[in-house]
Amino acid sequence: MKNIFTRTLIVLFSFVTSFSLLAQSPFQGLVLEEIDNTAGAFTNGEKTYRLYAELSAGASVNQMFADETRPHLLETSTSFYQDAFANANLQQEVNTLFFTLPGFENVAFDSWMTIGDNYTPATLVSQIPGFSWVGFEASSWSLGGTVNSDAALYRVPTDAECLPDGNNKILLGQFTTDGVLSGYINLAGLDAAGNAWDETNIPIPQISTPGCTDATACNYDASANVDDGSCILPDGCTDPL
Repeated sequence: MKNIFTRTLIVLFSFVTSFSLLAQSPFQGLVLEEIDNTAGAFTNGEKTYRLYAELSAGASVNQMFADETRPHLLETSTSFYQDAFANANLQQEVNTLFFTLPGFENVAFDSWMTIGDNYTPATLVSQIPGFSWVGFEASSWSLGGTVNSDAALYRVPTDAECLPDGNNKILLGQFTTDGVLSGYINLAGLDAAGNAWDETNIPIPQISTPGCTDATACNYDASANVDDGSCILPDGCTDPL
């Protein structure tokens, strides 16, 4: 009887401890926002998005990573816009002096990654040796998933860019595309008390696009991902005679 009671206490303690640790995670979720790119010279309906990590107050992000069991994937259904002049994979590589110069309008909307919103940080985002950007210039950028495939973008935890802005968000990347973004990433950082945390396999959120999502409807909208009840089905009522 004593052994059963002891085992029960151990199980309960483990459950409470695990629940407490989960409850303390500062990560609230990923946020995808569309920004105005009308100052650019895009002609194919390209849209520019910014991806943020939302955290509880006082927490920080210092790493975006991948390994054998926790892969990373960012992709679009078409292709990422990569400005030939900017030639940047990281925000810190973009020269903002060209943002207002004629002929360089699209530089501001290049696709890139970062940890924290700063084009000219005092300390740079680093990448571990062998880090690969293959696929980011096209439509699908993946890391990890195989043996010895560890990869990471990281900052020193004391960098100011690791801390969230006034809205408790930290910028992770900017992407211009005429397609639909998808994928999943892994993040790590510190909570307000300085304890390490990590979140894995976080799905890239979608921008809500209302419209008719029924492919059999007369007004089906392939770009819509939220059905707004506007579907007109081909039942003969609205078909031409």
